[in-house]
Amino acid sequence: MHTKKIMTILFMFVWVSMGLVPDAGAGALLDDLENQLMCKCDDKCGKVLINCTCSTSDKTRAKFSKMLESGITVEQIVKMQVDKYGETVLSAPTKFGFNLTAWMTPFLALVAGGFGVRKVLLAWVGKKGNIDSIEAPVAESKISEKYSKRLKDELDGIEL
Repeated sequence: MHTKKIMTILFMFVWVSMGLVPDAGAGALLDDLENQLMCKCDDKCGKVLINCTCSTSDKTRAKFSKMLESGITVEQIVKMQVDKYGETVLSAPTKFGFNLTAWMTPFLALVAGGFGVRKVLLAWVGKKGNIDSIEAPVAESKISEKYSKRLKDELDGIEL
């Protein structure tokens, strides 16, 4: 009997908690929408809507809140804004068509730059290595003969 009472209380707690979730979700949907769109104010501030503090952004937020409450999805609102203002209203370029280059170019440039730096470094090291390899054995052999002879003389002079 005690277990049944605990299960009933637990069920009621979960049921009440589930009723609170849509309110939190509406704010998250609005934040998501504001992160996807740029502010289109008369000042042309160039900020993402969630970061803009102008009066136009306040009106836009209110309009978007009403649209979300009426049942329009975030994707539909974004599409309506793109149809009205063009792709410049998006805070990030789409991942289709020519806009794909905006996503790919930085990574390709980084890889190409890495290969370029590697090639330059190998060229510098290769030139230095060739110069040392030509001159070093001749000079080193003369020096080593001189010191080898001196070492032999010194060791022969030591009496044990």
